[in-house]
Amino acid sequence: MTGPTVTILQGDVLDQLRTLPDESVHCVVTSPPYWGLRDYGVEGQIGMESTIEEYINKMVGVFHEAKRVLRKDGTLWVNMGDSYASGGYATHNKGAAKDPANCPAGWSSEARGQGAMKTAGVSGLKQKDLVGQPWRLALALQADGWYLRSDIIWSKPNPMPESCTDRPTKAHEYIFLLTKSPNYFYDNEAIREPVKEVSLARAEYGWDCDRDSTKNASLGGKGIHVKKMGSRFVNPAGRNARTVWEIATQSYSDAHFATFPEELPRRCIKAGTSERGCCSKCGAPWERQTDRTPMVIDRSERTHEKGRTRSSGTMVEPPTSKTTGYVAGCQCGTMETIPRTVLDVFAGSGTTGMVARGLGISSILIELNPEYVKLIRDRTNANVSALDFFAESVSVIDPPEK
Repeated sequence: MTGPTVTILQGDVLDQLRTLPDESVHCVVTSPPYWGLRDYGVEGQIGMESTIEEYINKMVGVFHEAKRVLRKDGTLWVNMGDSYASGGYATHNKGAAKDPANCPAGWSSEARGQGAMKTAGVSGLKQKDLVGQPWRLALALQADGWYLRSDIIWSKPNPMPESCTDRPTKAHEYIFLLTKSPNYFYDNEAIREPVKEVSLARAEYGWDCDRDSTKNASLGGKGIHVKKMGSRFVNPAGRNARTVWEIATQSYSDAHFATFPEELPRRCIKAGTSERGCCSKCGAPWERQTDRTPMVIDRSERTHEKGRTRSSGTMVEPPTSKTTGYVAGCQCGTMETIPRTVLDVFAGSGTTGMVARGLGISSILIELNPEYVKLIRDRTNANVSALDFFAESVSVIDPPEK
């Protein structure tokens, strides 16, 4: 297998996406700039549109082009948070106080001197309304042809403190899983979760019940007796991933406002790409093979007497799954594999690329802000010495001259 690469494309996201070949990436993992949240001070930025509808339309256009670049069996993972409509709370621009003319279009005249974008009063939003931008985007992408497969809650155990006293403090964001087709690559084994301690503790208890309500005359008045379940009720591989991911936020000292915690893109990438790699000829991901055993249920004698086969009962053996190997997902006939490729269309500080590289995966990172490109370059080079299993190259491609 050849080594992974990191390619950084600096410039407008749509312009850069149009330079990429059709169906050339296996997975897209990204967190767009949120509407009305902050000004990054770069001409052409997304997020400073005068209405939420204009913002959503731009985002749909970006992901429509990303769909062309994504393989038919690929997945799109979008992290999106929300904001509240306000008369001057959402965005602060350091340069606006010095020169109000620096404020983008859509900022109210009274907010220009404060460097704050007014979001209330537009698109029917009342002051203090929750904008609902994650679901506005998800439903718009669904209407554009994407399959909306899952909404995942990113639960933050260490959220940013808020001074609000008339609502709960926000401690979550959304991650949407979307696909181009109903059949796609998804490796659920790669992101199985450990069984909770409370479940293990509960499995150690058994009970005997001889209440009248549990006795049955036809069975000789036998009550219900459940043995201690113990570890035999735990799948050694863990449980299937849930739709709530508790991941602590991570700070990044080098001036980027919103940085992915590394665990978030790691889960998305591991589920959306093959651990074995992909075919060197056609790019099809190799597929994990698993040996699975179904759950074994012991149903009561009364249930059997009545001929019921789908009724609940006592589980005596849990379902299990064990990886036995990998097989090619195509008919090319070659055993040679190459790294899979992950795309982040709003790269920010480059966390997706850094995590992908650590997993032995190539990445393409698109970023408008040249200052953030410097951060990406530093971060993706930071731990090269720790990679002793692949050769690595990092390249930066500047935007074309206009």
